[in-house]
Amino acid sequence: MYTTCLVIDSYDDPAYDYLCYHSYCLPPDTQTDPRERHRIEIEGIIYANDPTNIELFEIDIYCRADNCSNPVIFRELHEQLTVQIGDLAGLFNETYDPTIPQRRCYDCFCSNFNNCTCAKIKPLPANETHCIISREIYGQTAWGYVGHLSEDSSKVHIRDFPYIVVQESILYSEQTGLWNTVTNYVLYGCNWDLCNDLNLEKYLPNSFQMRLNETWLNSSVLGSGLPVRNCHECPYGPVCSVNSSIDGDQCPIMECNTTCLVYDTYDDPSHGMQCYQSFCLPPDTEFYQPERHRIEIEGILYLHKQPRSVELWEVDIFCRADDCSRPGIFDEVCCLLQNENHYN
Repeated sequence: MYTTCLVIDSYDDPAYDYLCYHSYCLPPDTQTDPRERHRIEIEGIIYANDPTNIELFEIDIYCRADNCSNPVIFRELHEQLTVQIGDLAGLFNETYDPTIPQRRCYDCFCSNFNNCTCAKIKPLPANETHCIISREIYGQTAWGYVGHLSEDSSKVHIRDFPYIVVQESILYSEQTGLWNTVTNYVLYGCNWDLCNDLNLEKYLPNSFQMRLNETWLNSSVLGSGLPVRNCHECPYGPVCSVNSSIDGDQCPIMECNTTCLVYDTYDDPSHGMQCYQSFCLPPDTEFYQPERHRIEIEGILYLHKQPRSVELWEVDIFCRADDCSRPGIFDEVCCLLQNENHYN
C-alpha cells in the first residue's frame, strides 16, 4: 500500500538560518484521514517593523509526489512564499507603548560581513537592552551579528558606553615551539538608537594581540614535561573573594596527570570581585586534548576612558606546569599584561 511521506524542517533560530531536516514514510494505519495525504503546515513569526517578511520556525509537508522529500523543497517553498497581512496592520499599529522608552537596534545575522546588508530594525525597552555588533572568528571564517544584548545576559557589569569586549587565546604550538595569539571574538556595545549600523563593523579591531612573556609562559603554563603536576581541586563551584587574596586551602592540592584547568572570573573589575575555580581535566575529555597548553583572556575596553586599558573579565588557563593552578597566577597575568600591552 502506498502511503504519505512526511517531511519536517525546523529552525532552531531563524536569524541564524540553522535548520533540522527529518523525513519518513507514514505507517498505513495513519492514512484514515484524507487530510493527512496532501498538505503543508507552516509555522512562523512576523515582526511589525517588517510585516511582509516571515521568519519560519517549522515546515511540515505531507506529500505523495515522487521525491517530494528532497531537502531542497524547503528552499523552493521559502522562495515561493508570500505574506498578505490583511487586518494584522491594526495590531501592528498598537505595538509601541509611549510610556516605555524604546531602544531601536539593527537586527541581522551575517555569515560574511563583506556581502551582508541589514535593514531590519527591532525596538525593545531601553532599560533592558543595548545594541551590539559581534564578530566571531573560526579560522579563516568570520560570523557576525548585529542586534540587541539583554542587560541580564552580560557576564559582568557594564559601567560605560560605548565599549569593546574581546576574547583572545594565547596558544602553544607543539610543531613550532612558539606561543601565538588568536582572536576568538570581538563585540562592540552602545546604548543609543541605531548605533550598531553594520557599516561600523569595518572599524572593529581585528585583534588586541594580547601578549605574555614567553619565558613566563614556558615556566608557568607549559612546564618541564613531567607526567604529574600539582593541581588545586574545587570542581563543584568557584571560590570568591572581594579585594583580598583567594584562599587556596579551600581547593586542596591533588596530583594531576592530565591538564589542569584554572578559571578566574571578575563580576565587576572595578570592585575587585573575583571567583577562582580549578580542577584536573578527565583523561577522556577529547575536546581539550589538541590544545593542552593555552590561556584564554576575555576583557573589556571602555572607549571613553583614558588612558585606555583592557579590564579582565575572565582568564582560563589550560596548563601542565607544576603548581600552575596557584590562585596568585592571575595577579601575575594581570601584571604582565599591563607591562607588555598598550591600547590607543
